[in-house]
Amino acid sequence: MCEYHSKFNGLLSELNNQRGVLTKELSRLDKYISSMYHDLEGIDPSEEYALSYVTQLQDTLKKRRVVKDEMARLDAVLNPLKNVVNDVETAVRARKKVSRRWERDFKMTLTLEEVITTSN
Repeated sequence: MCEYHSKFNGLLSELNNQRGVLTKELSRLDKYISSMYHDLEGIDPSEEYALSYVTQLQDTLKKRRVVKDEMARLDAVLNPLKNVVNDVETAVRARKKVSRRWERDFKMTLTLEEVITTSN
């Protein structure tokens, strides 16, 4: 397999995995915020722990914003890559056909590593 193709797929996989991690964290924060909103409905604003509760909610909302911002940064790279995946796969398949034909027609048995090693 082509080393560059493997690296491309590895990068894509790594970015998709990171997107999954961020999605899970966002979901966790959203559930926590939802729970806090429900609890907040039953709190009397004059109660002494109401301010503490609102502060905790504000902190959680700030964390959520950090996760959303990171997702947007990731998507700025991931989405364009997803758009070219089919083009890359098609180009790699075509190049592999040509490479196999060259190997057969020109009896190419050396690897790039062997060529570089022997030229030094």
